[in-house]
Amino acid sequence: MRNLMLSSLLTVSLAGLPMASLMAAPAPQGQQAQALSDSQLEQFHDAQKAISGIRDSAMEKLNASENPDEAQQIQQQANEQMIAAVKDAGLTVEDYNQIARAVQTDPTLRARLGDMD
Repeated sequence: MRNLMLSSLLTVSLAGLPMASLMAAPAPQGQQAQALSDSQLEQFHDAQKAISGIRDSAMEKLNASENPDEAQQIQQQANEQMIAAVKDAGLTVEDYNQIARAVQTDPTLRARLGDMD
């Protein structure tokens, strides 16, 4: 239960987007792949790897914590670190989230991202 709560909180917190942005219509699949440069996709890839490490570390700490206040602090710190990781990769949080949504819906982008591993 705690893992699900952390994953949800970290994902929602990282999004930090107004609700209207979350309901925006996605671009057609072909346009998404063409609209993203290799540089932007590489920035996303770098941010995604950093976020994965931060999330894994936060999950370990949360699993070891029994104190709700400490758990909240761990979540807040992880959120701040993830936002910093996105910015360090050269993206805004909004750009990161837009690319993440595009990657989820566009097989061409997923393939391009997969080729970076």
